[in-house]
Amino acid sequence: MLSFDPFPVLETPRLLLRALTPDDVEVFHALESDPEVVRYFGRDPLNLEGCKERLEIIATGIREVRSIRWALTLRDTGEMIGSLGFWRWNKEHHWAEIGYELATRHWNKGYMSEAFGPVLHHGFEHMGLHRIEAQLDAQNLASARVLEKAGFTREALLRENWFHNGRYTDTPVYGLLRREFQARLGAS
Repeated sequence: MLSFDPFPVLETPRLLLRALTPDDVEVFHALESDPEVVRYFGRDPLNLEGCKERLEIIATGIREVRSIRWALTLRDTGEMIGSLGFWRWNKEHHWAEIGYELATRHWNKGYMSEAFGPVLHHGFEHMGLHRIEAQLDAQNLASARVLEKAGFTREALLRENWFHNGRYTDTPVYGLLRREFQARLGAS
């Protein structure tokens, strides 16, 4: 039976991906309350209490093996700069959705693309996923580039399916299959 105990720590040349803890609440709040970071989340920025609740939801999902999320930290300083993980995990059909955010001062440095490799590998090889998908705001072109760089294919467009701030938005759906991920690894 799959367990996230001990929590799977992942590493890249510049990053250490570790468990989020209650001690991360201030940094997590800085991310989740930044209007630029959450601009395409389809919800308002979170206050400190909302961040505490979100961290507890994340911890519960990990304990119950329903979801997993990593703190994205710089290896050389330990600074937390974002988070990413899997949610909406459909175990019966072997797929999950990936979600992520990154502090604005670390945008366009390749950190999220770097983190995707070990996270996708963990999803496919350790969680038994056959498919990983992402849904995003159609205007979030940076996120679309991250997904495409990781090998995701834009598969669909859900038209005006999300309502926030007085407007409907479209949601592109991206997908990556295990065999496509493995083929990319073999081509490297």
